[in-house]
Amino acid sequence: MEGWLRQVQQAASRPRHRGMTLIELLVVMSILGLLSVTVLPAFSSGESARAGRRAAAAVSSLVAQSQATALGRAPAAGLWIEPLSGAAAIDLSIAQRPEPYRGDTFTATVSLAPPASPTDPVQLTFSRDGADVAQMSALQAALSAPGAGSRPLVSDGDLIQIGHGSDLFTIERDARSASNGYQARLRPEAGQTPANTVWPTPSAAGRSTTWHSFTIHRKPAPIGALQSLGNGMAIDLAWSGVGTERFGPAPLAGDDGYPPLPGYNPGQALAMMFDSAGAVAEVVFLNTALSGARAEASVPVRGPILLLVGRIDRCGLPYNPAPTEDSPGANWQYADSMWIAIDPKTGLARSVPPAIHIQNQPVTNARDSQSFVRSTP
Repeated sequence: MEGWLRQVQQAASRPRHRGMTLIELLVVMSILGLLSVTVLPAFSSGESARAGRRAAAAVSSLVAQSQATALGRAPAAGLWIEPLSGAAAIDLSIAQRPEPYRGDTFTATVSLAPPASPTDPVQLTFSRDGADVAQMSALQAALSAPGAGSRPLVSDGDLIQIGHGSDLFTIERDARSASNGYQARLRPEAGQTPANTVWPTPSAAGRSTTWHSFTIHRKPAPIGALQSLGNGMAIDLAWSGVGTERFGPAPLAGDDGYPPLPGYNPGQALAMMFDSAGAVAEVVFLNTALSGARAEASVPVRGPILLLVGRIDRCGLPYNPAPTEDSPGANWQYADSMWIAIDPKTGLARSVPPAIHIQNQPVTNARDSQSFVRSTP
């Protein structure tokens, strides 16, 4: 009996486990709610900033690889930027121009038919010793065949230099020719007009054909597989640009003093080409989607190349004086973005975060956002 009473007393003296009261539960929920609006956003912001730095490092690394590929070599090599949309690009690669094509024999030549009007394209006839006029078209078809293992010999938008002249004309398939021939046209994007550009001597009716040597400069193309930026980051093409001009369309709020770059159409691929000394030689725009449209244009590099790396869902957005998660602003308004500045003379790239405030005042335009880029050594 005494043992049984002792067990009852021990059981009664043990602490009893009870559930949480309503007040305790409300306190815990309040603490969790407080954490969700303080710690979690900071954690998310930190992750976003790290993603931005990683993406900027990946772009800078590929710039360095592209420059290293070009050093001491010809033809030129560079960085290929493939757009995902008119405002965002996530796929990058090393680009290279193929060797110029001068025909597969030392006697390859081309003749020009007189243009119907000064602005019309000029029909071209390629020949070897004045005989095999279909040679290049046949070789083109062979190289373009599935499984040929080589890029096309000539494609729309390549540039042709005829004879000993310095002018480069655009070469393209002649849709009117049943023999799958070629034609050349002036390049308005390069400032060529009938008033300032003279075609090489055409063949005259009733006389012997006038033949010229030629060199076809083929467009840059990516070599190897494209590398993609991950974690929701992209190059914001709308705010990236060359010197004091950007690629994006006009107008955009916050573009004060940073106008669009003439000649670039949103959606075109970009190739930033280095010369054999490692300097940036040109930036080439290539239309990879529209057949028959202008396929190549290039601009001289008169200032640093500025690439803005930011979140893909903010690419192309204008300045927003009061950005929120539901109504965000331009990528350069956020500390998790990065400007990449590429020096045109040295080809070296450096990453700098955007200036968010200057003298305690919020930055309201992209040019001021780049102040760290332009002032930081």
